[in-house]
Amino acid sequence: MVLVAVTGPVGSGKTTVLSSLVQWGKEHLKSVDGFLALPQDRLVQQKGAQQYFLQMIASGKTIPFARRDESLSPPYQIDPQALKELSSWATSLSGLYPLSLLVLDEFGPLEARGQGHMGHWEILRKSNPEVVAMAVRDGSLRDIEQRLGILFDVVIDATAPDALSKLQALVLHHSDWTRVGQFGAAAGGFEATVGSALHQTRLPFTGLFLSMVQSLVMMYAGDRLTDRSRLMWVPFISAGLKALSPYGSRLRPMLGITIQGFLFTIATTILGWNVIGILAAGWFVGAWAALQGVVLQYVFIGDNLFPAVDIVIRWAANQLHLNMPGIVTLVFLWMMVCGSLSAFVTMFAWLRRHRLPARLSAMLSKGTRGVSQNVVAPTWGVAVRRGLHDLLRPLFWAPVIVVAAVIVMTGSSWEEGMWIVVRAVTVGWVLFSVARLFDPRKLLAWLRRKGHWGPAMALSRALHAQPENSDDVTKGTPEK
Repeated sequence: MVLVAVTGPVGSGKTTVLSSLVQWGKEHLKSVDGFLALPQDRLVQQKGAQQYFLQMIASGKTIPFARRDESLSPPYQIDPQALKELSSWATSLSGLYPLSLLVLDEFGPLEARGQGHMGHWEILRKSNPEVVAMAVRDGSLRDIEQRLGILFDVVIDATAPDALSKLQALVLHHSDWTRVGQFGAAAGGFEATVGSALHQTRLPFTGLFLSMVQSLVMMYAGDRLTDRSRLMWVPFISAGLKALSPYGSRLRPMLGITIQGFLFTIATTILGWNVIGILAAGWFVGAWAALQGVVLQYVFIGDNLFPAVDIVIRWAANQLHLNMPGIVTLVFLWMMVCGSLSAFVTMFAWLRRHRLPARLSAMLSKGTRGVSQNVVAPTWGVAVRRGLHDLLRPLFWAPVIVVAAVIVMTGSSWEEGMWIVVRAVTVGWVLFSVARLFDPRKLLAWLRRKGHWGPAMALSRALHAQPENSDDVTKGTPEK
């Protein structure tokens, strides 16, 4: 469900905009229901009318709803019979197929106090409409949100020239963003639980396995998107949720998920959603799984990495009397193997994509299990301390010490060896700290402020996706 507030003062055109949206929805064969508030005898343009009628959208029936009474505050007397009819109507929606659009006009001071239409909200919410467009009186927005128990995904000013077009886009494209949020939540939950456990075991090929799982998730997520450029948000959300996982490191999985998702999206965007595009996308995901460790070590250590590792490989080959290729050739061959394996697995799943695998369905139903909402937003100080903790991991120091030792043993000065260590520590500490500083909840607030309703809705759904909310898909621990 996407919850939209159409805001404005009395007489600003909220009902007019919603009425136009209803007409457009019917013309585009959308299932639409709800009610519009029709004023009668408005004596002053910016003041409430003497009387309001509700026009039921599905039946066309008009119901007397409220009459002005200056002795009351707010100054309206609601017809008890109208409330009974509305209650009966709201209950009837639960037995119907979820509506494409539910229009509620309007929520104002009465509803901010928990009266009026607010009494029907929980029943309407259970009917699970795809989009709820609600007219909200200026000044009542925050109180209405508090009463609803949920934040508005989008707030649209009724006086804006593009208000209607924004509402139309919401009705047309919300399903894409809902799907993005669901699959992003599943991938993030999988990485926070299974992924973290596998990383702790240090088993070989763990990175390749997790990369192939991500490739499959993206393939299934993108198969039903109307605009597949939105697919990039699936791994981005998954990587963001990793920041709320109470276990494991941050930098490597977040970097890997994001870059592999970018490569998958670029491949399918350029080559198309077809055999060639899927093969290329799967190959790039596997190839990055093979390259990421090398690329990160190059960022940490610099140009001395390849010569030092090449020396170690050739020394080992001589000891074993083997004819071994150089480091560049080995990396290339490993990249080809991983890329080809990932491409084959992704392609095999793509050929059988019309039937969602049981294991993926289970991932979707589990939502963000393993992701804690109670993680305190990190400050720079906290991020720097946790970055230092990540820096102390043996897997970070092992290649740094080996490269520095080889460089010194092959004739370079101790100063050059120390510079390799200092560079690795400095770059590593900065990158680990930045990864620890990222908070998807701050990103969500920024997206909402900037009006990016689609990514904001997808991320919001992913952040709050719990196992008990899995019907939309298949039909806290503090950080250590």
